[in-house]
Amino acid sequence: MTVAQVIQAVDAVKPNAFSNEEKTRWLNEVEGMVQTEVLLFASEEVITYSYEQDKDAQLLVQPPHDKLYPAYLEARVDYANGEYEKYQNTMQMFNAFFGEFIRWFALTYSPADTHGEVYYGV
Repeated sequence: MTVAQVIQAVDAVKPNAFSNEEKTRWLNEVEGMVQTEVLLFASEEVITYSYEQDKDAQLLVQPPHDKLYPAYLEARVDYANGEYEKYQNTMQMFNAFFGEFIRWFALTYSPADTHGEVYYGV
């Protein structure tokens, strides 16, 4: 899933007035969590995106776990709109999806031994 695909998917189910750049900043938050909490990157190694330059960039988490990206973006839209009950529900979905991804990753790879290896082939 690319940056643009996530944003398009969210806009289709949750119309909003936020710019693509703002939604990309929110994607950077969740992508940063993947990189630091799962892949164990140091903060200076974290990859960030700019919508105009990186809209076609492939995000790190692949199907079937990439559903965590739209869930996080939808939650951020709800929060920014002051829809706190919707935000709580959507964050619960995101947390379930993120936890599912973390468990799968830990079972499939040994995170401490695979730093850089899994996604970059280093």
